[in-house]
Amino acid sequence: LPTELPKDNNLEISAFYKSHQQVGGDYYDVIWVNKTEIALCIADVSGKGVSAAILMSNFQANLKAGVKHSVGLLELVQDLNKKVICSAKGEKFITMFIATYNVESRRLTYINCGHNPPVLKNGTVITELEDGCPGLGMLDSLPSPKIGLVDILPSSTLVTYTDGLVEVENNNQTEYGAQKVKSAITKCANTSMHTLNQYLIDDVTKFKQDQPFIDDIAILSCKFI
Repeated sequence: LPTELPKDNNLEISAFYKSHQQVGGDYYDVIWVNKTEIALCIADVSGKGVSAAILMSNFQANLKAGVKHSVGLLELVQDLNKKVICSAKGEKFITMFIATYNVESRRLTYINCGHNPPVLKNGTVITELEDGCPGLGMLDSLPSPKIGLVDILPSSTLVTYTDGLVEVENNNQTEYGAQKVKSAITKCANTSMHTLNQYLIDDVTKFKQDQPFIDDIAILSCKFI
């Protein structure tokens, strides 16, 4: 996982990660494609343990190679699907959200591969980013993904996360859910991304009452300045 994340006149990015066991299967990354375009990714592998972590490690290497060679998102996703099938042999799959953001045009281009829809507060409008395709490794032949395009307004916020956050249940067997993520973005509209992430973790910890965390949790949040 990246140890340094962008914080400049264009972007403020912060992340949180907590593994459920000694090894985890969640992954996030931030990769500069060129001087004006940056890629953001979050992913989750099905299953737990060492085998899941190894599959995600291979996935990370393949994704980085594809992004750094400036492969388009459509081609990248199709190639990653083939590599996950080859590595997992149908036993596991990976959900992923990947986006590229151009700091000059302020255009966000994304594909959601069966992942929990990230929440975007673009100006005053809050939406979930759902356009994409099924998870990687689920189908031998991946249908052509639908590309999402969003023009980002100043002071907008994007929160990506894995299901370990929103599927936490309380004593009444009620899930934390995406609506609480939307509420957190509104409440923390004028805070840092680190503060927003910490608010989410504190809030879900309080919400779950006596129930345990049951999965890895990863959060990657971005403020578009």
